[in-house]
Amino acid sequence: MSPGAGGEPDGGRRAVLKLGIGALGLGLAAVPAAPAIGYLLFPSGSKGGEAAFLPAGKRSALAGATPVRVDLYADKVDAWNKTPDVKLGSCWVLERDGALHAFSTVCPHLGCAVDFDAEAQKFKCPCHRSAFGLDGSVEAGPSPRPLDSLEIKEQDGLVAIRLVRYRQGVADKEPV
Repeated sequence: MSPGAGGEPDGGRRAVLKLGIGALGLGLAAVPAAPAIGYLLFPSGSKGGEAAFLPAGKRSALAGATPVRVDLYADKVDAWNKTPDVKLGSCWVLERDGALHAFSTVCPHLGCAVDFDAEAQKFKCPCHRSAFGLDGSVEAGPSPRPLDSLEIKEQDGLVAIRLVRYRQGVADKEPV
């Protein structure tokens, strides 16, 4: 029997060659497909500045025992657009014992906006009458936990705050 006339050794080589050429073709097709898929899916993992330190202002403007409401802005970027200075949220900043403290303006109960009552010297939620002390502790109402504190970074007289959103209505501080 001569090689190539349907014998076993020749048929095995053809199968290996077919598999090799198929694998090579698949690899070549994946080269342009991988970045294209990444480009199309880019915005799905982006939070657009949330959980990053965002500029809040000069330390001198935030110092003092009276809380200052600070709006936090960042650029929002998706796959095709960049929108500058989008408001992501707000926080209350005050100085206690020489250090700055920041609290979310979102009530931990149901997510209403918490305001500062200067006369009562308390943070108050208008929705369900939760009240919080200057240290963020619950003083009245149905809130399951204190106001959510936010991380602060100071450098060269400037203050930056890490904006994080937390789950409402639960006793533990769980990032969303």
